[in-house]
Amino acid sequence: MGSKMDLILNGLNHKADLKQRIYKNSLEIFEQFKTAAQEIAGKLAPEVLTKNSAVEVIVNDFGQFEFHLKFSGDTIVFILHTNVFTFPPEHLMMKSKYIKENEDRGYFAMIQIYNFLSDSIKYNRLADPGYLLARFFVNIEDRFYVEGKRQLAFLYKEPGKHLVSKESIDAIIEQCMLYCLDFDLFVPPAENFSQITIEQKNYFNNPSGLATGKRLGFDITNRAN
Repeated sequence: MGSKMDLILNGLNHKADLKQRIYKNSLEIFEQFKTAAQEIAGKLAPEVLTKNSAVEVIVNDFGQFEFHLKFSGDTIVFILHTNVFTFPPEHLMMKSKYIKENEDRGYFAMIQIYNFLSDSIKYNRLADPGYLLARFFVNIEDRFYVEGKRQLAFLYKEPGKHLVSKESIDAIIEQCMLYCLDFDLFVPPAENFSQITIEQKNYFNNPSGLATGKRLGFDITNRAN
């Protein structure tokens, strides 16, 4: 074969195979997240119900790539991306000794974790925003890296150090829940509603109407470096 064909064949035999193995492994890890969320809900639900029977703590399963952890007015949505990613060359991960020793370690599956108002999902309010809580990246060696809010912004940053475990998954889910509980729904500025149309008035009487989010203009962007 010519040199170009050799390169293509090498890419298929190595890189494509590597990405497939990472993807298949990510399906198993996503199931671990789902199981952990179900266990957390199972522990919390009886305690919560004794205080207030109207407060739910449940997990809703939406198949291989999505599940929701609902606790009262908040829902955390976990989404497994079906592609495998690497970081830009300037990212701290790609500059690390851990990656430079073996470039295969620099490919990651990704789980995205969002906070939605439970009513946004219940009433299918399509314009309501969800806020990014964390992005969980895991490579072929089950080493993971997290970009996120508060403690999740710095707890799991060191390349190659953090191995996926039940304890680490529990900690990530619990930290996301704590952030949601502290992240309250603010009243929008009065100026936003100083004038309304008849259509908007009708929306007020419809649960699926005007868009509602915890913060107006809240910036969920997490910088990589």
